[in-house]
Amino acid sequence: MVKGSFILWSNTKTVVLMTGLWRPSSNTKTGRMAQTWILRKSKPPNNTTKGAGCSGCPADPFCYVRWEQAPLQVYKSYKAGNYKAFDAKSSDVTLLSNTPLRVGAAGEPTEMPAHHWQPLLQIAGKWTGYTHKWKVPANLPYRTFCMASVHSVHEMKKANAMGYRTYRVGPEPITKDEIMCPHYTHNVTCDQCKLCMGSAIKAKNIYAPAHGARKNKAKEIQCNT
Repeated sequence: MVKGSFILWSNTKTVVLMTGLWRPSSNTKTGRMAQTWILRKSKPPNNTTKGAGCSGCPADPFCYVRWEQAPLQVYKSYKAGNYKAFDAKSSDVTLLSNTPLRVGAAGEPTEMPAHHWQPLLQIAGKWTGYTHKWKVPANLPYRTFCMASVHSVHEMKKANAMGYRTYRVGPEPITKDEIMCPHYTHNVTCDQCKLCMGSAIKAKNIYAPAHGARKNKAKEIQCNT
């Protein structure tokens, strides 16, 4: 068994895995966080199939996930039987309580029922969460712990009207209803921040500048929203 890695939930199509409770990620933007991977149960992830819930995602043209790297290795380890089920009545809880949780390092969080996420997040106490499926009425419960990933000011306003806080990548300029992601202003990492915890935090929406190749893709998406 891989120490600090667990199966959180599964059904016939999807499996949700958690890694990094023993050795958190050293990602320069997120900092030391445990990761969750929302994957198709019977298909290894790659840049075509991606993860569970990714079909129809508007960010597909500039998806930041390198599916052939970490997600594929996690999937292979799961298939090899290296992860045990998370036990909320064991020392697993102590590990999680000391580690901020990234809700969806890869894959769409709404693939796992909200009532399964919520107890885990109460234990962790600090997390980041984002969903591109915020327009689906049945997904409203996720607004309590996920930011709506939006791609225009119009979408930001629509999501806010539904009770979501938002995370928006430009290119439209920042608005009075948003603050710049502290990573870009003060080099703050996600594990230190707490601003991307959905409506659990009373704060403005978050804005991040688009740059490089992503800037042109963001413009394309904005034109279609």
